[in-house]
Amino acid sequence: MNRFEVTIERAGYGELVVVPGLSLAVSGGELLVLLGPNGAGKTTALRALIGTVETERRSLRLDGRDLSGLSPWQLARARVAFVPDGARCFANATVAENLRGAFEALSSRAASGERERLFESVYALFPILRERAGQLAGSMSGGQRQMLAIGRALMIEPRVLVLDEPSAGLAPKLVEELFEALGRIKAASGCAIVMAEQNFAAAMSVADTCLVLDEGQVALTGTMQEMAGNEKLRIAYLGL
Repeated sequence: MNRFEVTIERAGYGELVVVPGLSLAVSGGELLVLLGPNGAGKTTALRALIGTVETERRSLRLDGRDLSGLSPWQLARARVAFVPDGARCFANATVAENLRGAFEALSSRAASGERERLFESVYALFPILRERAGQLAGSMSGGQRQMLAIGRALMIEPRVLVLDEPSAGLAPKLVEELFEALGRIKAASGCAIVMAEQNFAAAMSVADTCLVLDEGQVALTGTMQEMAGNEKLRIAYLGL
């Protein structure tokens, strides 16, 4: 089922509380997006979820299993994958080495058949990665590195995929390709997806529900159709 439920209280940096409180829930095959302008608290919320930002309380449950005490690397072993902003990957490793390293970090090196199956699924989503398999990741464009960063996360067959601003800095055509791939990931993998994003139009194409943050507070929540149909709310909180 992959029902992922999160509650965060007082997330921030030292005495600075950025997100006073946030609760969300998303099921497998669904995508929930956190919307809001720069400084709204989207990235802090995701980092608090993963455990790299201090919180007073963090509750994570996946199909009823309590993951609250797990560190970021332990969450990866529980198949909760995080793709931070900035298209981060190992710049001095090839595309194939980046993908293989993600698989081997959590799986047996001897499971070559399983590894090749996952390689093929990533290459089907992002054909450019097959073409650049032997290329150093650091020499690729930002859009290609973002595809690789998502591909690395998919190599652990996540039950939950957490994405921070995947469209940031990308050309419109690459944004379109990336979000088309996210739609296919959502439909085919059955994983639950939580994403922070500023590009409302792109998010509309793939998200099911959203939370709009305003200065760390949840200003409103609902389906993407409800958000798209409420002009006053879009102007007030999204600048659209």
